[in-house]
Amino acid sequence: MRKLLFCLITLLFSTSFSPDSGERFFSALALYSAEVKTVSGTFEQVKHIKVLNQSVYSSGHFYYSRPGKVRFDYSSPKTMTIIMTSSNIHIVSSQNATTFDLDKQKGLADLAKVMEACMGGDFNSIPDTYRVNYTKIERGHLLVIEPKVKTKVNPYNRIELRLGENDYAIEELSLHEKSDDITTYKFRGISTNQRFASTFFKP
Repeated sequence: MRKLLFCLITLLFSTSFSPDSGERFFSALALYSAEVKTVSGTFEQVKHIKVLNQSVYSSGHFYYSRPGKVRFDYSSPKTMTIIMTSSNIHIVSSQNATTFDLDKQKGLADLAKVMEACMGGDFNSIPDTYRVNYTKIERGHLLVIEPKVKTKVNPYNRIELRLGENDYAIEELSLHEKSDDITTYKFRGISTNQRFASTFFKP
């Protein structure tokens, strides 16, 4: 789990929409997301490790609050919490707690912006060394995020994000690593605009 987080930390994003990328979709998404203040639900995470031909399963609950607050509570196979805000990322387990200052680490800051875009639907918040391609798929929408220039610092060949057809709710997020490992998050039971306690996104 920690290895996955550090892979995420190294990811640097940006957005470039091609002429045929679906301007109407992004316009509709922007209007919808403007009304969404919070998002919550459950997630199932599957990491397929190619070299071992093995999959590792995790699950828990996730929460998002505008602007820029994301929380993942892992309940299986072990308990752990990851909290991302506009200024810090916190990793809290039963053994220890670690905090990363986003002002001092650009990679972490970009990760927080990416999670904000995925949860809140504002893809203009993603930095600009990546391109985003849009495709209408059966019963939904597919966004494929790829680096404009591949570098050693970025462990991913591409990231795929699937959104619901009518409500644009996040349904699935897949991270395709250079190692050919794939980590997929499936989101269920999505609720919006619930209220969270002021301390909920603090470790």
